[in-house]
Amino acid sequence: MIKRNNFIILLYIILIGCGTNKMKGQILEFYKPIVISYLPKVLNKEKVDLGIFDYFKQDTSKMKYEYLKYDSDEESVFKYDNESKSFQKIICFKSENFKSKEKIKLGIFHEFNLTKEDSKNFIASSPYGKYPSHIQIIKSIEILQKTKKVLILKINYQDEFEWEYFGVLVLTDYKYENLEFDE
Repeated sequence: MIKRNNFIILLYIILIGCGTNKMKGQILEFYKPIVISYLPKVLNKEKVDLGIFDYFKQDTSKMKYEYLKYDSDEESVFKYDNESKSFQKIICFKSENFKSKEKIKLGIFHEFNLTKEDSKNFIASSPYGKYPSHIQIIKSIEILQKTKKVLILKINYQDEFEWEYFGVLVLTDYKYENLEFDE
């Protein structure tokens, strides 16, 4: 037993001595996807929110993001479409006529469709039947708070190793950003 422990210690010392300058550690937290609201931006003379849907990078300008807009009057979330150069409705929360754009794409996550589970929860599913293995997917979206001024969404997702996470998007309806008392 003592010889085995000495061998392990000797092996550890050799690895440290030989690889001091060659081995670098990695912080695994940097390798999990993140979903988060970022600084608001002005797009087409309109103030909108920026949502990041990517792995963390030191230079945030290199991260995949989406321009998102919350309209509390329409009870909808819009995503800017670069091809048409306009905002496309991706989710409508009105209970009587819930509609979701099919094949929603957010950053690194694969396309999904939404199905309304109840007034606060939406289940995401593959528009192609079943997702292949080892991909990043949105699993569900939950409304945490919805007012005239603010919409807070909890996005449940998984990475390519099927580790599950969640992120929170805080979207503002900038028509009402100066509203003192929010309903």
